[in-house]
Amino acid sequence: MQHVLIPGSDQYYLKASLYRTEQPKAVVQIIHGASEHRGRYEEVARYLREAGFAVLVSDLRGHGQSTDPPFVSGFMPPVDVLVDDQHMITCFLQTEFEGVPIVLLAHSFGANIARLYLGRHDGDVSALVMSGAPFFVRGISLAIAFVRFLSLFLSPHGYLFFTSKLTTSASPRWVCSDPAVIEARRRDPYRKNFRYQVASILTIFESIRRLHCYTEYTVTNPTLPILFVSGKEDPISGGRVGLRDSQRSLRRIGYSDITSRVFDHMRHEVLMEREKESVFDLIISFFGRGVKQ
Repeated sequence: MQHVLIPGSDQYYLKASLYRTEQPKAVVQIIHGASEHRGRYEEVARYLREAGFAVLVSDLRGHGQSTDPPFVSGFMPPVDVLVDDQHMITCFLQTEFEGVPIVLLAHSFGANIARLYLGRHDGDVSALVMSGAPFFVRGISLAIAFVRFLSLFLSPHGYLFFTSKLTTSASPRWVCSDPAVIEARRRDPYRKNFRYQVASILTIFESIRRLHCYTEYTVTNPTLPILFVSGKEDPISGGRVGLRDSQRSLRRIGYSDITSRVFDHMRHEVLMEREKESVFDLIISFFGRGVKQ
């Protein structure tokens, strides 16, 4: 594994881990979820590398080791900046692995970033897999207006009374069925005292609102293979109703090759579950199909 620095569009450097392999079938660009960091994806990255894929996973701004000022721990810029960061990472990979297809693997909040990424850059990737993808929430615009009102009395670096509920919960009732994963989350040094600030809450809420902003998407790759993977006990994906809305939204935008797989007895973090190898194998098979198209 190689540590690399990748400049964003404003020359803010993102920390990333690059897993190389000889003659890769494709390069997997991983986008992690809320209150996470790239270190949590080492196992899936190594599994993918063993299957013949190169892998790069970066820390989002305000997460992990990408916490240089002004993006201190828990502080994120607007979601468009995060999307631009991922495009800069794609450009880096296109240069580093010339001629090799690039595929996206995104989890939770990272899936929102990936969906917005498609709006401008779907021609740069050969397939997309989203695990634990959030669904559009009716009334999100009201929530955004409420947070904006509260922000009149706080700085962008301030904290709201419900912030800890979004960032510090480690309940096994919804995160993962494996107690070892829950304990690792509890002990994770990058989660100690981690709380999202006002600007970050707006970024997360705005990413949800824009899932239904259909006119913002310019589809250049309508047959892009897209896969949703979720646990049957995952509340973040919204169950059957939420998953159906997520798929219908992408079809309305113009994508036609959309499939999903729900794993029984799994919760939000399907990539961390005890039977995660079955999820990994599905992802590998799906990426293989996307690369061959």
